[in-house]
Amino acid sequence: MPNQPLVQTGHTPDLLRQLASSGARDATDSLPCFGERLSRLFGLGDTMTLDAAIAFRTRQPGMPQDAMADRLTGELATLRQALVRRIQAYGEELDAEGESSSEQALNAWLALQRKVAANSRQLRDKVRKAMKDQGQALARLAALDEVFDHTMAGYTAQSFSYIPRVLEQRFENPQTASGQTTDGFHRYCEEARSLLLAELDVRLEPVLGLLEACHHEVNKTP
Repeated sequence: MPNQPLVQTGHTPDLLRQLASSGARDATDSLPCFGERLSRLFGLGDTMTLDAAIAFRTRQPGMPQDAMADRLTGELATLRQALVRRIQAYGEELDAEGESSSEQALNAWLALQRKVAANSRQLRDKVRKAMKDQGQALARLAALDEVFDHTMAGYTAQSFSYIPRVLEQRFENPQTASGQTTDGFHRYCEEARSLLLAELDVRLEPVLGLLEACHHEVNKTP
């Protein structure tokens, strides 16, 4: 059982850095502190649900299992590798001679973004479900993660929807080309792939955190 996990993903700031370099407005300096921003997302009902999750008591006592943590870690690695291959193939079906419209390019990217979102969400649900019979600590963490996931779903979707708007502007921006349409197209595809790879890692970070908690509980169990 390895003590250091798992699948090495990127970091959230990498996505923000790429968006900033693509011309997106950096509004982080004008935002309130993290606690205040988080409180704006939680209404009274959400707070009550969060309190219930904090007080959660599992009805299925159990012990963290090494095999479960390893199996789900392997699934995370396999999923990420498969999605990385799909993302890296973006642009192959598009016309590099300039006949592909921004709408065609964006629709192909959006289809990949939806796949990334759906696959990462399904794995996160699967990990939470498996954690619920792995002892009190992991069961409570799964309940807490479910509350945060549900409460922040709208905000998360809104935040990620900003990325394709940036890409659409970049496709139509003549500065993306270096004097040749083909060069500009390839540069756009490279940037689109890079942004989606960064988004993939951000979306998988909650899963990675849950699995790290599973490994931690397994390692400290006598």
